[in-house]
Amino acid sequence: MEANGLGPQGFPELKNDTFLRAAWGEETDYTPVWCMRQAGRYLPEFRETRAAQDFFSTCRSPEACCELTLQPLRRFPLDAAIIFSDILVVPQALGMEVTMVPGKGPSFPEPLREEQDLERLRDPAVVASELGYVFQAITLTRQRLAGRVPLIGFAGAPWTLMTYMVEGGGSSTMAQAKRWLYQRPQASHQLLRILTDALVPYLVGQVAAGAQIIFAKDGHFALEELSQAGYEVVGLDWTVAPKKARECVGKTVTLQGNLDPCALYASEEEIGQLVKQMLDDFGPQRYIANLGHGLYPDMDPEHVGAFVDAVHKHSRLLQQN
Repeated sequence: MEANGLGPQGFPELKNDTFLRAAWGEETDYTPVWCMRQAGRYLPEFRETRAAQDFFSTCRSPEACCELTLQPLRRFPLDAAIIFSDILVVPQALGMEVTMVPGKGPSFPEPLREEQDLERLRDPAVVASELGYVFQAITLTRQRLAGRVPLIGFAGAPWTLMTYMVEGGGSSTMAQAKRWLYQRPQASHQLLRILTDALVPYLVGQVAAGAQIIFAKDGHFALEELSQAGYEVVGLDWTVAPKKARECVGKTVTLQGNLDPCALYASEEEIGQLVKQMLDDFGPQRYIANLGHGLYPDMDPEHVGAFVDAVHKHSRLLQQN
């Protein structure tokens, strides 16, 4: 550490690195915890900050993203922050229009329908420069965090982004996107390649801007492949049994997850019981506690706090025994 309290990149020295140590497979005194969508509509202060402007304008404001990222850390003793952004800023940077429709979610007025629609897309090499506002938000947030906890960056996988771009919004069946895979295999490969070529420099840019770990979600169908793909952490949704997952990935990968987010509708006492069971199943090391999906807007912040506290409390007891 340098004398001025700044780390090697000129960022404040990290005071709580439990999350990173767990990710790297080093020993931790307790299980670190954060929540997907911890910066979200379940917090009244989030709704207040967001009311002023539309969703993607907020994403483009480093100051607003920083504030929304920090809000849950003022309330809860979380072990990591995750930058407020959206996976669909990448299709936007490729030249597609995306709007956020209240009550419905993201919508693409002109989705990709034909192979020639790929010609509308910008060169993926320009994407990182189009997304400078995300990098600025990350750097600003790293400064304001003052070393309190690490900052997570993220992006949507190529297939996830392709489904939105072809379907024109969220889809449970992904039928249109899968239709592309079968009927237009070459165009599908081309689109996935464009997205990959955009995502790689985007993720590298996030790390350069100060993000300390990157997060990929929903890979339980390929647990063994993922554990060998060089990821340090594999996140699980709540449909996967922790013991099974541990058998699949072995001891060399950190697992993250995977309480059913709906469990937070239970009483605070029951949340404690469910957390205890989850921690017993995952074991005390090489593990980061989280939900198996994001927090829902109607959840009680008090119950989120109960979840975070229960993880810290039970994991410390586990370590002692």
